[in-house]
Amino acid sequence: MIIMKNIKEVLFVFLIMISTASSCENKNDKYNRYITFINRSEKSIRCSQIVGWNDCQFYCPPTGDIFIPTSISSNSSYIFECPIRDNGWEETLSNSSLQIMVVDEEIYKRSPSNDCDTIRKYVPILHCYQLTLEDLQRMNWIVVYPPEE
Repeated sequence: MIIMKNIKEVLFVFLIMISTASSCENKNDKYNRYITFINRSEKSIRCSQIVGWNDCQFYCPPTGDIFIPTSISSNSSYIFECPIRDNGWEETLSNSSLQIMVVDEEIYKRSPSNDCDTIRKYVPILHCYQLTLEDLQRMNWIVVYPPEE
């Protein structure tokens, strides 16, 4: 009997904590933190994303090495999270754009090295998205490859 009373009290306190926490406004709730990228092609691809770059060429860091991290299998999706902690894409792209470059994963993996010149020479860009905040809002934060528009 005493144990049941303690369990009820613990549950009651737990419910109060949950309802209080859910009623607090979180800055991140106002913004979209994620962009869904859907690969509807027949092949696996790799994507790189960079904010503020808009020339549809591989971004070459000072080391000259390029790493295209995101591998997305055929007919699957990937979530790009906003790179700036505590911001949403709305703030991050308010004065900028987002570039997403798509390359064929098999060709990328066969490339002799990851340096800029080699990648540019041997790995063709299949598609380059130049997306503004308005574009992403209109697309409901979903980017599809190959492009539907």
